[in-house]
Amino acid sequence: MSLHWFEPGREITAVRVEADSAAKVGALWDYLTKRGIMVLGAMLNTDSNGTRAFAILDVTDIGREPAMEMMRDAPIEDMRLEVMDPGVRGFASTGGHLLEAGSGRAVVTSERTLTGFFRGMRELLGDDAGAAFLYYAGFVSGREWGKFLMALKYDPVTAVKINFETLKSQGYATSIAVLEGEDKYRIEVRDLVECDLLSDYAAEKGGHVRTSHWFRGTIAGFLAAVRGGEWGVEEVECVNDGSDKCVFEARRKK
Repeated sequence: MSLHWFEPGREITAVRVEADSAAKVGALWDYLTKRGIMVLGAMLNTDSNGTRAFAILDVTDIGREPAMEMMRDAPIEDMRLEVMDPGVRGFASTGGHLLEAGSGRAVVTSERTLTGFFRGMRELLGDDAGAAFLYYAGFVSGREWGKFLMALKYDPVTAVKINFETLKSQGYATSIAVLEGEDKYRIEVRDLVECDLLSDYAAEKGGHVRTSHWFRGTIAGFLAAVRGGEWGVEEVECVNDGSDKCVFEARRKK
């Protein structure tokens, strides 16, 4: 799990430790907690080669750099310590608390859940009805997100950038390039989760299938909220149709 999923707005880092006994690792945790570093969680393994441990730490109260220096200067002999600093603030919490992102609740989902959504609706309703369901599910989700950004007084250009950067950060794609023109957009997406998870389904259909309907809907709904009017969105290239990326063209309807 990424370290930045832990505490909202907190300074999170981690440490890997190797020592000749578990007692020395315990002494390190005691040393750190007495100096204002909170050990959020730790894993430890001991065998004939010694003890190895990993811990996630909250260093907010003393600052990241002082904490890293303090850990390296810990007065415990015969111990190797590596500080792993992700350089990000937490945006969500664990340990019995609701996950949060931005100003609202968030969830972490799985490949199996998304496959059930993207593929299951086609199998349950049929290709055409399933595709329509996915499109409108994406549409209303994108529209709601667009309304949220506009309520924060972002201009449309900034809102579009935030939208696609957010989708990348949440794992929906590895890269999203946006070319904007007068009432039209070209959006190039690599490793789009929807089409990636539908690759087997596309192969079963004989290949050469453009499989994105949910993501296509999110674009249409989002643009309707931030730019106004109705937008038509077409997937003009797809990894399941032989391309190395998925490409979408969005145009304002007359």
